[in-house]
Amino acid sequence: MMTKRKDGLLMRKCFALLKKCTAPLWLALALVLALGLCACSAPVTPAVSDSTSESTTQTTTLPQTTEPPKPVRLRIAAVGDNLLHNTVSKDCLTDGGEYDYSKLYENLAPLLAGCDVAFINEEVPLAGEIGAYPSLSAAGTVAQALRGAGFNVVNQASNHSLDKGQKGLLRSLDTLNETGFDAILGAFRTEEEANAQQIIEKQGVRIGFLSYTYGLNGYSLPQDKPWLVSLIDNEKIKSDLAALRPNCDYLIVSMHWGNEYQTEPSDGQRTLAQMLADEGADLIIGHHPHVLQPLEQLTAQDGREVTCVYSLGNYVSGQHKRATMLGGLLSVEVDVYPDGRRETAQAGVVPLVTHYEGKAARYAVIPLDAYTEELAAVHGIKNFTDPVSLGYFDKLAQQVLGEARLTSEELSSHEH
Repeated sequence: MMTKRKDGLLMRKCFALLKKCTAPLWLALALVLALGLCACSAPVTPAVSDSTSESTTQTTTLPQTTEPPKPVRLRIAAVGDNLLHNTVSKDCLTDGGEYDYSKLYENLAPLLAGCDVAFINEEVPLAGEIGAYPSLSAAGTVAQALRGAGFNVVNQASNHSLDKGQKGLLRSLDTLNETGFDAILGAFRTEEEANAQQIIEKQGVRIGFLSYTYGLNGYSLPQDKPWLVSLIDNEKIKSDLAALRPNCDYLIVSMHWGNEYQTEPSDGQRTLAQMLADEGADLIIGHHPHVLQPLEQLTAQDGREVTCVYSLGNYVSGQHKRATMLGGLLSVEVDVYPDGRRETAQAGVVPLVTHYEGKAARYAVIPLDAYTEELAAVHGIKNFTDPVSLGYFDKLAQQVLGEARLTSEELSSHEH
């Protein structure tokens, strides 16, 4: 109320003053007065900031989840000495005069299905002629039988490599190469082949191979072909491993070594196995003793776990010792990661029985878990030494393999 009275008094004084002014001046003063009064009486509205007039939107960033790298799982199978004595070959002779060895491998074929590597030690050269002990040889049709059963990697470095001389070995290598194996190890037709690195690729994983034998049954390598067969030489092995290791993701070494008919590895085998592990091997496959020897997990200097089976015994043979009738099928499953890590998921051995009847008839190789007491009762070994039984084979397998023993059913359950 007080404000309105003061405003009215001010207005009357201003109009009285205006009456005394000239017209232009009067109009100007009136305009100024009107503007001033509007400014005085207009309500004041506070300014509104952008921060209060707009709603605030908050963005929540979720943590990114990184999936662990997925490995490739390799499945590897291996058997020991394909020791084709003349008695075995004669049992494979057909009425048509051809040698058909396929029956020797038919029981194994289902266990090799899905393998990335299926290895066999071809103990004798496939020189065409049938050779009797001590100079062994078999027909070239062995190669087709092996390939048909699923084997894709064949070793030719053994003490019998030169049983039929250079000519016999070269013929054997020609036959194996013509049959289409992924890798033929330990013996070579040319120096160029000997110097080439043996690497195959499976599921995008590079698998490297090396192979060596302790000797050649008294034969010497030709002076002009020292590369014909790979002999055990520690310094050369170290050099070979150092050259191959950077170029492969998984490295397998085949060793023809040890003492015949001994179910325990020698000190020399153990020392050499540890050296192989320390120098970069991932898997060591042993053969030559003609009997089973243990499977062990070695620890390399860099902390890697390395699987070593010291001997897989005979796959098949015409030998006359009871223990030589029990061999083994090695099964290894390994996960290979993109960063180079290799982890063994499973490693074990399925015991296999070489069965024949009479003195050398109806040869077959049968997984021990499928073998029967009835078959053991007619096993031809009794014509040369004490008879065998299912219990004998079972006890021997357990004694040598222990927890590493597998059944064929367990192996089948791990197929791809």
